[in-house]
Amino acid sequence: MISKKIVVKYNFWFNNYVEQFIQQYPGLSENIEIKADHCRKVGEEIVGIAQSLKLNERDTLLAKTIGLFHDVGRFKQYVKYQTFSDSKSQNHGELALEVLKENTVLNDLSGENQDIIFKSILNHSRAEIELDKNDKVIFFSKLIRDADKLDIWRLITEYYMVKEQKPARLSADKAGPAGGENKTLQLELPDSDEISGQVVNAIVNKKVVLKENLKTLNDFKLLQIAWVFDLNFNYSIKKLYNKKYLDKIFETLPISTEVDQIREIVNKYFITTMSTKRE
Repeated sequence: MISKKIVVKYNFWFNNYVEQFIQQYPGLSENIEIKADHCRKVGEEIVGIAQSLKLNERDTLLAKTIGLFHDVGRFKQYVKYQTFSDSKSQNHGELALEVLKENTVLNDLSGENQDIIFKSILNHSRAEIELDKNDKVIFFSKLIRDADKLDIWRLITEYYMVKEQKPARLSADKAGPAGGENKTLQLELPDSDEISGQVVNAIVNKKVVLKENLKTLNDFKLLQIAWVFDLNFNYSIKKLYNKKYLDKIFETLPISTEVDQIREIVNKYFITTMSTKRE
């Protein structure tokens, strides 16, 4: 049975695992540390959702474990391919399962709990949740998908705000080789004014944007905006609204009728959805 003691052990293992990559690949340490911090924060976000749903301690700890380990495959992916793009490398959810199984990390849990963790991790990286006969797999998959999005919005809005500044205005610790640009966080997509029609059409129809349709950084930003249509819990939609993450992304997009149309759609979606999501 999962317990606080076991989760402490998982945190200890995770920190040691990440540190090995930082020590072995110092030139890649910035993005390794970004992903490690993301994993920890997703663990915190998922606990916030769990508490809003009044989950018992066991399920909350299970959720926290899924949050911590959901991107544990990213480190192996990044040092091997130097990208976070699954299409250019390997599926990072599948890599996470490889890492956890190779290191027998979850062997002190029941088979059912391991199955929930593994399938939830796989589902977090899919366009849609895969149906499963176990309702708990679906439930925890929804939890991790929401928590992951909430922290990615935090991370990328902070990044976009820094990137949008002129290099001369950046502090010494923020300034990068391209005025704060981190091409890995942009999935190596070109930063042009172009917006793809397929991406706009998906959002107009309130659908998640598929990664294979991304051609530019603006497309990627719109994909991140369209995640609003894939949130599962009231806690998540309220936090997204209160943090104004989508407003911050919109500020970095070019002025156009398409962007204005998308903003209007998103604003209406907030109004109609705030009170209907599961408490």
